[in-house]
Amino acid sequence: MDTVTHTLVGIALSRVFFKKRVAYATSAMIVAANLPDLDVVYSWPGIRYLEFHRGILHSLWMVPVWALLIALGLRWWAARKGKRVPALWLGFALGLVGVGSHVFLDWSNAYGIRLFAPFSQHWYALDWMPLFDPWILIVLAAFLVFPMLLTMVKDEVGAKDKSAHRTSAAIALVLVAGWMGLRARQHSVALSTLDSTLMTEAYEGQKPTVRAAFPISNTPFSWQAVVDLPRNYMVASVTAPWDKTQAEAKPVRSFIKPDPSPEIQHADATHTAGVFQWFARFPYASEQEEANLTMVSITDIRFAQGDLLPTLRAQITRNDSNTVVKQSFRW
Repeated sequence: MDTVTHTLVGIALSRVFFKKRVAYATSAMIVAANLPDLDVVYSWPGIRYLEFHRGILHSLWMVPVWALLIALGLRWWAARKGKRVPALWLGFALGLVGVGSHVFLDWSNAYGIRLFAPFSQHWYALDWMPLFDPWILIVLAAFLVFPMLLTMVKDEVGAKDKSAHRTSAAIALVLVAGWMGLRARQHSVALSTLDSTLMTEAYEGQKPTVRAAFPISNTPFSWQAVVDLPRNYMVASVTAPWDKTQAEAKPVRSFIKPDPSPEIQHADATHTAGVFQWFARFPYASEQEEANLTMVSITDIRFAQGDLLPTLRAQITRNDSNTVVKQSFRW
């Protein structure tokens, strides 16, 4: 998820559970809700982003470590400012909730997260949410900003009741949880449609090895599915209405898997391609010749835009002496 979403969720959690109990709770919660993304500091440039982002700092092992650091930092800051020092367990609970919200939100989308790094580099992704969900942002912003404006008006007339902040934040969190629950249900429905007659006919007798469904941002009822077949990747458009018996999937495009040419095999041996292949769930390679150069591009069909290849790609360029002259990654 994006930084703004993590921050707004942190503010809402603070208002509901900690603001009245802990000094500087909101500031601490904003920090906690964004702490795992400190890995971007050393995740640049290029392929290092895939190699290190959402790794150990996002792992389950780090959640209690981050929470303890938040608790100790909160106690130090409160004492420095002459405020009531919160109990260690309360600061720890605040840190757990804040950092935990970040890990869960990142786990919920299609990009994924390495939950058990560094002991395991396996990627886990629930595929419920898009990388950026405008509806969550709208709900959080509306229910967090409105009571602030209401409080400003009340302050002008001398009223001091600020209970609207906590109530509105609670409503926002309930709506966000409901929206994610709906996404989770429709994800299950979308996957089940891949067994429909229309789709199985498109497989041309091949047996799927992996299937996945990814959400479209504007509605929970429109999904894009990718089916990994022995000869090709099948991309399908899925409609998953409330009545799951009415759900349907239609093939959009078939990406034929290339033969393992020497050029692709040589490209796969590079560091950039190796990291990308490890990250990709549906890797797809293509090659192009230009002058005395051979360029091998590797992308991930998971991020395809309908029948178009995604812009996410690693590219390995070799000259006619079979020497790598350039390795690049872009998204």
